[in-house]
Amino acid sequence: MAGFALLCDSRRRLKRLNLIALALLLAAPATQADQLPLFQAALHGGYRMGGSLENVDTGEDADFDEGGSFAIALELRYAKGDDRFYQLWYSRQGSEVDDGVESHGVDIEYLHIGGTLPFGGYERAQPYFAAGLGATRFSSSAAGADDRTHFSGSMAFGLAVPLGKNAELRLEGRGYLTLVDADSAIFCRSDLDGGVCRIVASGSTIFQAEALAGIAVRF
Repeated sequence: MAGFALLCDSRRRLKRLNLIALALLLAAPATQADQLPLFQAALHGGYRMGGSLENVDTGEDADFDEGGSFAIALELRYAKGDDRFYQLWYSRQGSEVDDGVESHGVDIEYLHIGGTLPFGGYERAQPYFAAGLGATRFSSSAAGADDRTHFSGSMAFGLAVPLGKNAELRLEGRGYLTLVDADSAIFCRSDLDGGVCRIVASGSTIFQAEALAGIAVRF
């Protein structure tokens, strides 16, 4: 009888150990997920192209000069253990536009609120999709010229390559679509003086594309 009681006690202990081990296995992913960084920030350098206006006097296209840009992304994890992030995106390019008489410097800025969504996946890289909605601001360097702000959206596809536990390299292509009033002046002085007022939107949208590379750091 003593041997039988000892055997039953051993089985009970083994059962308890198995239950404890199972509980630890189930709890481990949740614990690891809880330890994932909730916030990350990324700094990008880029090259932006596209965007066409029109000279109302000549009917000729007045394109934005392509050139370098930079972007900053601030991201907050959607939920613990989730790979999705809310994203605040800001991008700026210093460009020029020619009205047929002279060139005018112009800053083109985007500020969008959206998010990122990973998909697929490779052994050493993670593809992702990003999108946002917000505003575009056109600021001319011409003396007295008014700034213009319009509603816009953006979409992007990228690839994140881990550089360590809390950093990654990002390669991204992003497109911007800005809604404008057709034939409305983009840059104009308040007193309607000067050739810069001849530069108007040639349609209802302005499209630009941007190639970016950057570093994201998690906190």
